[in-house]
Amino acid sequence: MKNNHPFYSLARFRRVAILTITIGLSLTCLLTSPTSWMSLTEAAGKVGRMPKEAVAQRQLKMTDGSQHSLVSLRGKVAVLSFFAVWCGHSRDQIPALTKLSEAESSRGLQIVGLAVEDERTTPEKVSDFIKDHQLHYPVGMVSDPVFMEYVDSRVLDVPQTLVYGHDGKLAAHFIGQNAANDEALTAAVKKELDKQ
Repeated sequence: MKNNHPFYSLARFRRVAILTITIGLSLTCLLTSPTSWMSLTEAAGKVGRMPKEAVAQRQLKMTDGSQHSLVSLRGKVAVLSFFAVWCGHSRDQIPALTKLSEAESSRGLQIVGLAVEDERTTPEKVSDFIKDHQLHYPVGMVSDPVFMEYVDSRVLDVPQTLVYGHDGKLAAHFIGQNAANDEALTAAVKKELDKQ
């Protein structure tokens, strides 16, 4: 027997609407996730290439006054970690980067942290971030356009991590942070270090 009561129809409509919205939001999160198939494919397509000359030559100023460029880091395995001070995933990536730096710097690994400037990422906040997280590798700040030049991607989420081999070629590009990315980053760095 069918219930035609108006409250029954309204309750049923609400349940269907909530379910539809939930499914839609879930799909949106999956499709825009930093680890979506599009961003992974785009990142993998650049592996094995040299960076553009303007990118390789660019001097990146660190908070301690030192400067680094991809050209000056050739001969080492270089990791550029682009992050934001307000980003939880950026903070979550720090233990993996710190562990790598401590274990592998004697073998020629150089990690460079690069905070992407925005209204919430100021020099003072970056300085506090370095102290709070006890970062021992050099950290600088870059503008959005500079970040875009380095990652050469339509995906501008943070964190993004670029690994360059001794020869200066891009060895790996990681978008986002999770346990699998941390493990893959460690494996990529060790693989490049072992090539020496």
